[in-house]
Amino acid sequence: MAIESKLNRGPVVRPMGQPENKKKQNPWLWIIIVLVLIVVGAIWWYKTPRLQDSMTLSGFYQSVFLDNGQVYFGKLKKPSDDFYELTDVFYLQTGSVGLDQASNLSLAKLGGEAHGPEDKMQINKSHILFIEDMKSDSKVVKAIQDYKSKKQ
Repeated sequence: MAIESKLNRGPVVRPMGQPENKKKQNPWLWIIIVLVLIVVGAIWWYKTPRLQDSMTLSGFYQSVFLDNGQVYFGKLKKPSDDFYELTDVFYLQTGSVGLDQASNLSLAKLGGEAHGPEDKMQINKSHILFIEDMKSDSKVVKAIQDYKSKKQ
């Protein structure tokens, strides 16, 4: 009998004038919130320094070690996102007497090769293993200074 009485009562109606308990949510509000979060996230990601981008080169000359085993010495700048620019470029050559008598290494200036390159290199950053600032009293920096003083 209890079940029949509830079925026969009809729909439950709220008295007039009382507000609905459910709050209506505006879909545009959620869209704006999501867009603001995306914009803030993009700005944060763009402004966060990356390891290579935040590198400060404080030395007079840098050593650039590439993934092919070659090492170049010079003054390094980062003019674009994908490439570093190395100027006043030197590299180590084997076979002649030079920097270190025991290892038979000498320093060569870029530009004297058969293909006649300019004294500047654009190096793809994906091929750089690491970069080091060189001390002013290193053997390489002294050899560069000796080369420049003999040239003048």
